[in-house]
Amino acid sequence: MMEHILTYIIFFPLFMAVVLGVFRAPLKFLKIGAMFSSITTLLLVLWLTYNFEPHGAMQFIQNLPWIQNSGITYFVGVDYLSLVILVLISLLMPPLYIYMVHENRKGYWYNMMLLQTGVTGAVLSLDLVLFYLFWETMLLPIFIMIGKYGNGKYQFNSMKIVLMTILGSMSMLFSILYLGYIYFETSGIWSFALNDLAGLALDAKTSIWLTAGFLLAFAIKIPLVGFHTWMAPAYGSAPTPTVVIMSAIMAKLGIYGVWRFGYGLFEATLSYYAPTIIVLALLGLLYYAVRAVTEDNLRKMFAYSSGSHLSLIALGVFLTNIYAWSGSLYFIATHALASAGMFIMIGLSYKRFKTVRISELGGIASVAPKFAFFFAFFALSIAGLPGTGGFVAELLIIIGAFKTNFWIGVFTATTMLSAMIYIFWMLQRTLFGTSTKLCECSDLNAREILMLLPLVLLLLVTGIAPSLFTPFFETQLNASLQDVLTAIGGLQ
Repeated sequence: MMEHILTYIIFFPLFMAVVLGVFRAPLKFLKIGAMFSSITTLLLVLWLTYNFEPHGAMQFIQNLPWIQNSGITYFVGVDYLSLVILVLISLLMPPLYIYMVHENRKGYWYNMMLLQTGVTGAVLSLDLVLFYLFWETMLLPIFIMIGKYGNGKYQFNSMKIVLMTILGSMSMLFSILYLGYIYFETSGIWSFALNDLAGLALDAKTSIWLTAGFLLAFAIKIPLVGFHTWMAPAYGSAPTPTVVIMSAIMAKLGIYGVWRFGYGLFEATLSYYAPTIIVLALLGLLYYAVRAVTEDNLRKMFAYSSGSHLSLIALGVFLTNIYAWSGSLYFIATHALASAGMFIMIGLSYKRFKTVRISELGGIASVAPKFAFFFAFFALSIAGLPGTGGFVAELLIIIGAFKTNFWIGVFTATTMLSAMIYIFWMLQRTLFGTSTKLCECSDLNAREILMLLPLVLLLLVTGIAPSLFTPFFETQLNASLQDVLTAIGGLQ
């Protein structure tokens, strides 16, 4: 089982979807099968985490020939970086299926299982062509979920996200194929394995162009300011489960791509782009925060909030010191938990009040106090409430920013202040304001509290006791950072 566990984790949701589809399973069995696949995958991931060696490098590797004449292999593995995102994916799927329990459109369930396979495969792939295939696979269910089950200008918005993502994907594919060609010219054989391509000696000009191909794809996925025009419309039109995956997981894969393939293939060349990315990230911190303050739609407001915090994570990745890197990795996990909880709360809000407009909400605390508590907790967690994991992560990134440059540190520190402004302004109007729209409505029920409670507990534990988690990545994170600093020093 050990040598095949990653394959089981990747393909079990897809296998379940295919079996249920072939036998035309009734809706009831489709729901049970989807939940069973998510719980089974979660148990496999927990078993893998228990057996993961914190001080080891890539583990549970499986490398099988696939398209041998082209050097494409089924090459998967997990290390500290991919483990963090893998655990997040497996933790978030069961709550999402609980949220969807009354959803009677079969396409929802099939697409969510396909989406889980796509994002899991992308984060575990060590062959670049395999990574690209999973990268594109996770786009298909997003396109269908928005284009078929969305709201507003859902068809236009689904096409917009697909076209922008394909633009980035094509640039990345060109870079991947050209790297494979260079390896063939150098060694006489084809290979797209990350460990093979990492050893290529590229001239400066070629490296700069190939790095740009990857960075365009990752900048759109994050998204960095200037590459973000798809974000708010897509978040506004997508069904709640899709928004959760987009914010909590898919956006983080843009960061993951920079870390895994940017630093894995072009450590020295990234220093050429670092000033530009740092400027874009700093602009994003402020621009997205301003847009969040002025936005009346809760989904779009938290889309911009996510953009601001993802810019902060990207900033930390390009500030090559251990504080910024530790904070960015920790923030990938804690922001995913907080944003997932927040977007689920927005979905529950729409089910109860039939609106997500801040101006039409008000006085929620008086009619649904339990709802108001969870709503406020997740919102404040996004803002970096002390005692939650987001506070620890943001503080580490800010320290890393000051360690790099005083003024970068000053601009970075405004993230917490700006987030507090738009979060408290929103809470004041939604929880304690007045509105004629709200009537007596049901508070959170036991099923919904069960769905939300694990996210709350994880945010509290990561904030109160971060030392329970940091040993899983501290040693290897330091080793990776030293490799990057050595490569940059070699360039200089």
